[in-house]
Amino acid sequence: MTDDTFNNNCLRHPNVQSNLRCGRCGVLICPQCMMQSPVGARCPDCSKIGQAPIFRANSLEMTTTIALSALSALGFGTAYALIVWLLWNLPFNFQIGNVLASLIVGLAGAPVGDFVRRAGKYKLDNRLRYIAAFTMFLAWLIGINVATLLGLPGGLFTNIIALIGLAIGVYVAMNRVRP
Repeated sequence: MTDDTFNNNCLRHPNVQSNLRCGRCGVLICPQCMMQSPVGARCPDCSKIGQAPIFRANSLEMTTTIALSALSALGFGTAYALIVWLLWNLPFNFQIGNVLASLIVGLAGAPVGDFVRRAGKYKLDNRLRYIAAFTMFLAWLIGINVATLLGLPGGLFTNIIALIGLAIGVYVAMNRVRP
């Protein structure tokens, strides 16, 4: 290696010699200020630019997604309550009915997440994950209220097994929207 290989200094750290350049703007950077991105080394300024606007949902799309998700939570919650009511009226004991009800709410995360992803126009926006989690939780709350109106005991939805099912449903819904 010759001395003329490292004859350039970093723009931010003038005492550090480097030939590494930002993959976007071409500014000399050193390992101290380098930010690794999926497409290579970037300077701190270029790494702050963020996601392309085509992948990020604007305010109108977010408002529409939230409204559609709230309406879908009403449908998912009502369907959940009706399925649990049907299971409750079958000749199962409390434990089997409770486990099946939590399995249903856990599996319901997949269609809820898919619906939020479609309502968000398949954008790669991380905020859609939180909308999916909120939709799943709202569907569970609506399911509790509808099931109470149908005469089911409230303890069916608020015990530890049901809460584990809800946590699994929220996890699945959030991961179906993952960017």
